Amino acid sequence: MIWLLAVILIPVIVVALLFLSAMDDFAQIITFLLDFRRLIDDLWHVLLILLLGAAAEVFSLVMWLGHLL
Repeated sequence: MIWLLAVILIPVIVVALLFLSAMDDFAQIITFLLDFRRLIDDLWHVLLILLLGAAAEVFSLVMWLGHLL
């Protein structure tokens, strides 16, 4: 049961983290005041969040399927 909960909640948590990451720079993105260096740094943070979320999702899916079988 815990793995099914993890499979459902991990994408929700990843989306919330991405939203919180973008919320800091939202006004700067809209007004085009975001410099290139900060944009690249934010891109690395987004990619890191996505990779960690994908790894956690794959792990929880494997554990859930192992539990079912």
